[in-house]
Amino acid sequence: MKYTPVFFIALVLNYSSLEACLWDSDTMAFETLASESARFPNVSAMLTGNFARHSKEFHAWRAADRLKLVEANTAEASDYDDLAVSQHKMGDHKAAIATMKQKEKLMPGIYETYSNLGTFYIYTGELSEALVFIKRALDINPNAHFGREKYQKWLVLWILENRESGAIREASQNDPRVLNGVTRGFASFVARQESQRKDGSPILTRAQQQAAVHGLTGMMYFADFDNPILLEALGDLLLAGKKGENASRLAGLCYLHASQKVKNPDDQERLNELSRSAIRLVNLHGEELEPLLKNALFKGQQLNAGIRDQEMAWIAAGKDVSAEFQKKYLSAAK
Repeated sequence: MKYTPVFFIALVLNYSSLEACLWDSDTMAFETLASESARFPNVSAMLTGNFARHSKEFHAWRAADRLKLVEANTAEASDYDDLAVSQHKMGDHKAAIATMKQKEKLMPGIYETYSNLGTFYIYTGELSEALVFIKRALDINPNAHFGREKYQKWLVLWILENRESGAIREASQNDPRVLNGVTRGFASFVARQESQRKDGSPILTRAQQQAAVHGLTGMMYFADFDNPILLEALGDLLLAGKKGENASRLAGLCYLHASQKVKNPDDQERLNELSRSAIRLVNLHGEELEPLLKNALFKGQQLNAGIRDQEMAWIAAGKDVSAEFQKKYLSAAK
């Protein structure tokens, strides 16, 4: 299966079962999560990992399979992509970069090569290098993945902007990201890029907000659903807009999940306060979110534990695991 990184989410956007029973609760307080999820489809599943994902065993199997083709000089372009992505998924980002550079020497100028390299360099922390390849990919195909790959570029630029300015957003109940109707954080950065304004705080249109949310959830689907930077950025986007039009509960869950994935105590407290502030907009308390998030994450773990068992059985049986996964978990979503 050819790897189309970050934003090709047609399959997952049609995966109607993703939202089913995710936000079950006996309290009236969370009934409106259903309406938020309706406005932002699949967000709840993405932020809690409640969707079909490949196991580590799959990536080990695929890397070994594609490496044989590469070493025999019979590999096609997509085989190099498969090998690199599986190396990346197993945590060997430098090996993934080396595989893409080998492909570039043999088959130069292919969009997927640059797109993959842009992603891999983000994970090695080489953000300026990542931008070089993301821009090359966009030059070749600016409308790839429904034109949403620009959000990967903007996310990197947003991180660099914060690093350069030394800005650390204060964690307080008055954080401007949680004031009704005001756009801040990554949402503000996206709005500035859309409007080409460099001052003030332009407001995202509903269409711009939806497109940016789709871009972020695409990253979570193909990269890491529990990446704290992605979770925080998604929370910012969900908070944009007025009460009743935004998704402050889902945003609160994004920030809470992000707080559990960072190691720095200051970041943990900042994100926890953002979570509490977000749901104060709808008169809820932080302790009400924790069991909800824990339950949803557990469901995602259960789903993917079953997928891991299935993939290991396919490997043991000598089957084409990629094809079997596509047939069982993705074909039904079309």
